[in-house]
Amino acid sequence: MRSTPNENRRKPPAFRESRNGLREAILGLLAIRPMTGYDLSRSYRRALQQIWYAPLGQVYPTLRKMHRDGLLRVSVKFQRHRPNRKVYSLTARGQKLLIQWLSEPAVLPRMHHEFIHKLFQLGHVAPAGRVELVEDYIKRCREWLHSLRRAEATLELALNGPNAENASFQLMSLRHLCRIVECEAESARQIANEIRAYSRAPVKRSGKTVHLREGVAFAGQTLSPTG
Repeated sequence: MRSTPNENRRKPPAFRESRNGLREAILGLLAIRPMTGYDLSRSYRRALQQIWYAPLGQVYPTLRKMHRDGLLRVSVKFQRHRPNRKVYSLTARGQKLLIQWLSEPAVLPRMHHEFIHKLFQLGHVAPAGRVELVEDYIKRCREWLHSLRRAEATLELALNGPNAENASFQLMSLRHLCRIVECEAESARQIANEIRAYSRAPVKRSGKTVHLREGVAFAGQTLSPTG
C-alpha cells in the first residue's frame, strides 16, 4: 500500500521536556531574535544561568539536533576577513513547540540547594565555624541581590522601547528572583541567630522522642514536592 504525501511528512515531535533543559532555553532565546551559537551562549549566561541550569558545552550539538528536527532554520552570513556566521531562527514548528512548553503547568523547582544540604550536615562542623559558614552565605546572597538590582534598573529602561511587552515579563521574572534571594538571605539570618542561641543553651525539647534509624532523614519524612 502506497503512502500519501501527507503521511511522508515528518510529524511534529510530541512534547517532552528535554533532559537537560537546553532545548527549551534555546527556543526561548531565539523567540526574542535570531542568534549565532556564540550569541546564544552569551545571552544564556547573562539572562538565564541563575534560574535555568543547562550544560553550555552542549549548545552546538543541541542546535544541530534541533535543526535536524525541523525546529530551527539556519542562514549563513558571509564575512570577508572572519569566519562565516551561522545564524539560527525558529521555524513554525519550533515556535509551536515553544508555545506547547510554555502552556504546560510549571513544575515545582527541582533543587540542587547546597546551602540547605550543608545546613543538614552542619552538626559535623566544629561549633566555632557554624555561624561563619551561614554568615558567608548571607553575604553572598546580598552581593547577588545587589547585582540583580542593577540589572533590574537597566531592564526598566527597556519598558519604553519597541520590545516593551517582552521586557515587562522579563522584569517580572527578575523581580521574582530578587524576592527569592531576599528570602534566602533573611532565612539564613534567622538560622544564624538560631545557631548562636543553640550554642549558648541547648534547645528545649518536648517529652516525645523520635528515634532515627541510621540514614533516615527528617524522622522519615520527605521534603520533596509532590507535584
